Amino acid sequence: MKKILPYLLIVTLLIPFAGCKAKQPREGAAERTLYTTLTPTSAAPTTIPPAAYPTAPAQIPTSAPTTAAVSDTAVLTTGADTTATTVLPVIAPTTAPTTAASPTAVPTTEAPTTEAPATQKKIACTYSIDCKKALSYSGTSAMLPADGVILPAQSVEITEGESVFDVLQRVCRENGIPMEFSMAPIYNTAYIEGIGDLYEFDCGSMSGWMYCVNGVYPNYGCSKYELKDGDVVEWHYTLDNGADLGAREP
Repeated sequence: MKKILPYLLIVTLLIPFAGCKAKQPREGAAERTLYTTLTPTSAAPTTIPPAAYPTAPAQIPTSAPTTAAVSDTAVLTTGADTTATTVLPVIAPTTAPTTAASPTAVPTTEAPTTEAPATQKKIACTYSIDCKKALSYSGTSAMLPADGVILPAQSVEITEGESVFDVLQRVCRENGIPMEFSMAPIYNTAYIEGIGDLYEFDCGSMSGWMYCVNGVYPNYGCSKYELKDGDVVEWHYTLDNGADLGAREP
C-alpha cells in the first residue's frame, strides 16, 4: 500500500493540469477563428426602398422652350443588382412665364410750328425807260429806238417793300430788255451800267443812267429806294450828269 500512494499522489497532481491544457484552444484554431471573424461574408445587396431616393430637382431651362419636352424615364440602379432598379419619371421642364416688357414711353417731340408768313400786300406803280437825250449824240441814233422810248409807261403790280432795282430787273426780264449792273461796295447798292444796249460813257464822260421817283432824283442807289403804292418811276439817260434832265435832288 505504501508503494501505491506515491503513484496516486502524482496522478492526483496531474489531473488538474491536464484539465487546464484541454480548455486552451490550440494556436492554429485561434488564428482560424480570428480570420473567420474579420473576413466579410458575401451578403445580398441591400435594396434601398424607393422612398429613400432623393427627388429629382426640377430643371429650369436657360431658355424657355416653346413646347413641353416629351416625358421620359430615368433608371436608378444600386450596385449590380438589377432587381432593385427603380424607374423615376423625368420631370419635364416647365415653360418659364414670360413677362411682357413694360413699354418705354418715347418722348414725342412736336414739330415746331412755323407760322405762315402774312400775305404781303400788293401795290402798283408806273414804270418807264427812255433815252431821248442820247438821240442827239452823233453815232448812237442807229442803235436806239427812233422815238428814244425803250419801255413806255405802264402800270406794274409789285409787292410792298420791293425796291426800284427789284422792279427794274423784273420789267426788263419780262420785256426782253438787256440790262447790266454792278454792286458798289462803298455804297452797298446796285449801279446800273447799261439798259437796252446803251451804256454809261457811250455819249461822253458825263453820260449814264439816272432814275427819278415822282419827278425827284434821289441821291442814293436804286436798290435802297423802297417803293410805295402809286409811285411813278422813270429811267432817263443823261449826257451831263443830270443837268440836261433838270435833275433836282430832294
